[in-house]
Amino acid sequence: MGHSIASCVSSIGFSAIRRMMIMAQEYDDVVTLGIGEPDMDTPEHVIRAAMDDALAGWTHYAHSQGDPELRQALSESLRANGRDVGPERIQITHGAMGALMAAMRTLLCDGGEVLTPEPHFPDYAAHVGFAGGRLATVRSRFEDGFIVRPEKLEAAVTGNTRMLLLNSPCNPTGAVLPAEVLDAVAEMAVRRDLFVVSDEVYDAMSFDGPAPSIFDRPGMAERCLVVNSFSKTYAMTGWRVGYCYGPDWLMRELIKVVSYSTASASTPGQRAGLAALRGPKEPFAAMVDEFSRRSHYVHDRLAAMPGLRVNRPQGSFYMFADVSGSGMDGRTFAEALLREEQVVVIPGETFGPSCGNFVRIACTVPMDRLEIAMDRMERFMKRHGEMA
Repeated sequence: MGHSIASCVSSIGFSAIRRMMIMAQEYDDVVTLGIGEPDMDTPEHVIRAAMDDALAGWTHYAHSQGDPELRQALSESLRANGRDVGPERIQITHGAMGALMAAMRTLLCDGGEVLTPEPHFPDYAAHVGFAGGRLATVRSRFEDGFIVRPEKLEAAVTGNTRMLLLNSPCNPTGAVLPAEVLDAVAEMAVRRDLFVVSDEVYDAMSFDGPAPSIFDRPGMAERCLVVNSFSKTYAMTGWRVGYCYGPDWLMRELIKVVSYSTASASTPGQRAGLAALRGPKEPFAAMVDEFSRRSHYVHDRLAAMPGLRVNRPQGSFYMFADVSGSGMDGRTFAEALLREEQVVVIPGETFGPSCGNFVRIACTVPMDRLEIAMDRMERFMKRHGEMA
């Protein structure tokens, strides 16, 4: 018929996460450590508040910038944590993915390169590519705890680099960028006139105190956009409510992308977000404590298995394990583990080309299922760990 698919779409494949989930459907009693979402349900008080608001008529379009009450509540929360961000600088989006897509389309329509540490969230390549840009990566090392070295980041900057894209706490490694690294990266961004997008979706899941943010560094107020979400912090993945905030000059333009692409985020979802912000915090604190407990348990079990290497978790709910001691690369390992022991992990190659010897493990099942998964992995490694 003469029709063709745009190259920015056809050049992007489906992720290994999707492939592993499809493969897992062929087996019974599978323990899935591949899904990056809390297994806890949204707390009842949030659901009831959203339901009451929906019954009261909160079912129509929201303002494209977002529910004014929600933006005000977010502004108050940010100011309580030392960030002077007014509601006029906050944009509510269709999840954090909507914020990332809007940011890239606002800043990259004319092309340009985005530089991000590797391993990285696999969807970044699509977000950048759909906006006409190119994602370039800088490898971080297991031996450094997957903390990118600022001098390596700067060495990768070219004349076409428009933006740095950071993610801390990190998916897939669980690493948290320390203050001194952020200081150095911020200084470099100012000196090289680079914009910074900081993906802080897991900021509430930092196990050793609050995760530092590059937004708080000198010179960042006018050149940094923070992306966040209610999904992980409040167990609200299905509500699809995210947000971003940044300088006035950017936020005035970014709203156009949101308005013409999604019109607005879900009105009931935004009311749920408001209830999460203004209601009791105990359920969410308990959730973070539980993920810390699970993550440290999984770390200790994996570290004791010959043939595996893993860093101690600092945040999120992920572990990024080096499986090269098994004699297999990450894809072969993940497929064999599913086939032999019915445990799903995600091959590292989906998080960057240097990650082929790793697998990502998500601690997003209850502890009893995690114990079963670790027992199965231990049995698997007793068979394969000596083959390297």
